[in-house]
Amino acid sequence: MHIDPDTIADRMAVEHCIYLYAHLLDSQQYDRIAKDVFTEDGDIDFGGDRAVGRAAIHEKVMGYSGMLRGCSHNTSNLIIEVDGDEARASSKVMAWHWFNKPDAGDYDETDLLAIGGYQDKLRRTEEGWRIYHRRGVNFGTGIGIGDVPPPMQPVFDAMRGRLPDWP
Repeated sequence: MHIDPDTIADRMAVEHCIYLYAHLLDSQQYDRIAKDVFTEDGDIDFGGDRAVGRAAIHEKVMGYSGMLRGCSHNTSNLIIEVDGDEARASSKVMAWHWFNKPDAGDYDETDLLAIGGYQDKLRRTEEGWRIYHRRGVNFGTGIGIGDVPPPMQPVFDAMRGRLPDWP
């Protein structure tokens, strides 16, 4: 595949936006995710669990913040296609989660390893590249380790068997 040198900077900026989402989650900077990663009209669709617009995305992300003691979203296998001021990307994610529990120790094993991915559509804005549509997929996988807590079960149930539709 030939990559036009003029799109390399755009590809790097798209990649940065995708990695920034994971970094902000993992560093518990939940209040920055909607503004720094998504467009004003952006949406996250995890199958049955959808948030549309920055305010709804912010509310959804902040809803999970209290139950997590820590997490590590490892994003890889990026495929990016830039077309002018629009781009699309596909990535895989291994998301390690440690939940707030009364008996949690500093060196506990992970409570949940979620395995899946994202299909993103991005747009160049005055603020930089931002995701305007994120679709969660699970590649026929889902859980690597642990049990899904009740507040997260609807997301996992809706994503079961949800394969990517691109590329």
